[in-house]
Amino acid sequence: MVELILTEPQLIRLKAAVTTGSAESAALEAGKRFGSEVFSPEPIAVKCTRAIATRLLAVANRFCPEVVPKIRAAIEQEKPIGASRGGSSPGHTHS
Repeated sequence: MVELILTEPQLIRLKAAVTTGSAESAALEAGKRFGSEVFSPEPIAVKCTRAIATRLLAVANRFCPEVVPKIRAAIEQEKPIGASRGGSSPGHTHS
Protein backbone atom coordinates (compact mmCIF):
# COMPACT_ATOMS: atom_id res chain seq x y z
CA MET A 1 0.00 0.00 0.00
CA VAL A 2 1.04 3.56 -0.67
CA GLU A 3 0.50 6.13 2.09
CA LEU A 4 0.10 9.74 1.00
CA ILE A 5 0.47 12.45 3.64
CA LEU A 6 -1.49 15.52 2.59
CA THR A 7 -2.66 18.76 4.11
CA GLU A 8 -6.37 19.47 4.11
CA PRO A 9 -6.12 22.06 1.30
CA GLN A 10 -4.15 19.57 -0.84
CA LEU A 11 -6.73 16.86 -0.16
CA ILE A 12 -9.57 19.22 -1.10
CA ARG A 13 -7.88 20.16 -4.39
CA LEU A 14 -7.24 16.52 -5.30
CA LYS A 15 -10.83 15.54 -4.42
CA ALA A 16 -12.11 18.32 -6.68
CA ALA A 17 -9.93 17.07 -9.54
CA VAL A 18 -10.93 13.37 -9.50
CA THR A 19 -14.16 11.87 -10.76
CA THR A 20 -16.84 11.61 -8.08
CA GLY A 21 -17.53 7.96 -7.25
CA SER A 22 -14.20 6.75 -8.65
CA ALA A 23 -11.72 4.53 -6.78
CA GLU A 24 -9.48 7.60 -6.45
CA SER A 25 -12.31 9.60 -4.89
CA ALA A 26 -13.09 6.75 -2.46
CA ALA A 27 -9.43 6.52 -1.41
CA LEU A 28 -9.27 10.26 -0.75
CA GLU A 29 -12.56 10.17 1.19
CA ALA A 30 -11.13 7.42 3.43
CA GLY A 31 -8.17 9.59 4.48
CA LYS A 32 -7.51 9.70 8.22
CA ARG A 33 -6.34 12.73 10.20
CA PHE A 34 -3.40 12.14 12.49
CA GLY A 35 -1.02 14.06 14.64
CA SER A 36 -1.56 16.66 17.28
CA GLU A 37 -4.07 19.46 17.18
CA VAL A 38 -1.10 21.76 17.78
CA PHE A 39 -0.39 21.54 14.06
CA SER A 40 -2.87 23.31 11.89
CA PRO A 41 -3.94 22.02 9.50
CA GLU A 42 -3.58 18.45 10.70
CA PRO A 43 -1.96 16.15 8.15
CA ILE A 44 -4.18 13.51 6.55
CA ALA A 45 -2.97 10.00 5.68
CA VAL A 46 -4.48 8.49 2.55
CA LYS A 47 -3.74 4.80 2.01
CA CYS A 48 -4.29 3.37 -1.45
CA THR A 49 -2.93 0.87 -3.93
CA ARG A 50 0.02 1.73 -6.13
CA ALA A 51 -2.33 1.81 -9.15
CA ILE A 52 -4.60 4.41 -7.51
CA ALA A 53 -1.57 6.43 -6.35
CA THR A 54 -0.27 6.42 -9.93
CA ARG A 55 -3.62 7.70 -11.22
CA LEU A 56 -3.66 10.37 -8.49
CA LEU A 57 -0.17 11.37 -9.62
CA ALA A 58 -1.46 11.87 -13.17
CA VAL A 59 -4.33 14.03 -11.85
CA ALA A 60 -1.94 16.00 -9.63
CA ASN A 61 0.41 16.63 -12.57
CA ARG A 62 -2.42 18.36 -14.35
CA PHE A 63 -4.43 20.03 -11.58
CA CYS A 64 -2.42 20.07 -8.32
CA PRO A 65 1.30 20.33 -9.16
CA GLU A 66 2.23 21.19 -5.56
CA VAL A 67 1.17 17.65 -4.51
CA VAL A 68 3.23 15.84 -7.17
CA PRO A 69 6.46 15.53 -5.09
CA LYS A 70 4.52 14.07 -2.13
CA ILE A 71 2.78 11.48 -4.28
CA ARG A 72 6.02 10.53 -6.07
CA ALA A 73 7.84 10.13 -2.74
CA ALA A 74 5.01 8.00 -1.34
CA ILE A 75 5.05 5.71 -4.38
CA GLU A 76 8.83 5.30 -4.08
CA GLN A 77 8.48 4.41 -0.38
CA GLU A 78 5.60 1.98 -0.94
CA LYS A 79 5.22 -0.48 1.92
CA PRO A 80 4.62 -4.10 0.90
CA ILE A 81 1.51 -5.72 2.34
CA GLY A 82 2.24 -8.42 4.92
CA ALA A 83 5.58 -10.17 5.13
CA SER A 84 8.36 -9.82 2.60
CA ARG A 85 7.82 -11.54 -0.70
CA GLY A 86 11.23 -13.17 -0.69
CA GLY A 87 11.72 -16.92 -0.51
CA SER A 88 12.81 -16.94 3.12
CA SER A 89 10.50 -18.12 5.81
CA PRO A 90 10.26 -16.21 9.10
CA GLY A 91 13.14 -17.02 11.42
CA HIS A 92 15.32 -18.40 8.63
CA THR A 93 18.86 -17.09 8.74
CA HIS A 94 21.16 -16.83 5.78
CA SER A 95 24.67 -18.30 6.14
